[in-house]
Amino acid sequence: MPTIAHNPSASCPLCHTPTSSVLATEVRRGPGIVYYCGTCHHGFLMPDQAFDAKLYYAENYRQEYSHNAEAAATNAREIFDVYRHYQRGRLESISPYLDEMTTLLEVGASSGQFLVNIKNRVALVHAIELDKACCAFMQAELGISADSEFLRESAFADETYDVVCSFQVMEHVDDPVAFLRDLHQSAKKGGTIFVEVPNLHDPLLSVWKVNSYQKFFYHSAHLHYFTEYSLKKSATLAGLTPNQVEVSFVQDYNILNHLSWVMNDAPQANCHVGLSEINLSGANQKIPNWLTGQMRKLNDEYIARLVATKTTSNLMMVLKNV
Repeated sequence: MPTIAHNPSASCPLCHTPTSSVLATEVRRGPGIVYYCGTCHHGFLMPDQAFDAKLYYAENYRQEYSHNAEAAATNAREIFDVYRHYQRGRLESISPYLDEMTTLLEVGASSGQFLVNIKNRVALVHAIELDKACCAFMQAELGISADSEFLRESAFADETYDVVCSFQVMEHVDDPVAFLRDLHQSAKKGGTIFVEVPNLHDPLLSVWKVNSYQKFFYHSAHLHYFTEYSLKKSATLAGLTPNQVEVSFVQDYNILNHLSWVMNDAPQANCHVGLSEINLSGANQKIPNWLTGQMRKLNDEYIARLVATKTTSNLMMVLKNV
């Protein structure tokens, strides 16, 4: 758990209890304080000023955050080309729920990097994405029907789906409980909802305590920092019962990425090495091939330990609309 300081209080967005416990007083690319509610086990950002979410994510977000550590600006094609290859964990979670009759909605679909992997395996996919350029890319390049309005204001507001999913989105929304209610409303009876968010107990903080990672982890675009407890609480506040809610622990970045942070106290230049399968090379491949095999085994064991200790980088919540 990150070090907690004490400052002037703020009200928890989940239980509305005042708290003066602070996780961070500096955030990446913007001012603000991240508070911690001990009742909800939830972190939340109090920005210096309110912002228009639709305007920000339509125009500014992709100019500030990207897959590169230094060069921030990115675009729809680049996002798609980079991340379409790194969807294995999500596909493993959702594939058992897909067949040729499945209808699926992704909320916060970015450039369609997940949807492109499943669109030919199901009957229908729709996408919500506030970034208009990403919407246009999905429609023109991928043939995916996309809308840049909020879900309840979109062309899909009255539709229901077998599967509703949202990856790395709910930490950005002003009201996560209302967001979950909207997802639930869009799921068919008997349908399934998948929600992936970053884990407040990220291993680079909770296991390794990498100093520079703290400011990298807490940033201006994330309004919420979920734990297993606060994620489940958000779902029950949204009207789901505990037996409808399941949370699992998933790790995306590999051990090479973590070792780089631990040794260098800085991010890698881009996401590729950390998200790719470990594959070492050298002038004589005999030893690199051997070491690749050893590192892959170690990586599997490392991730298994992170899962067992609930210190993975991400949480995946599965909601059943019974």
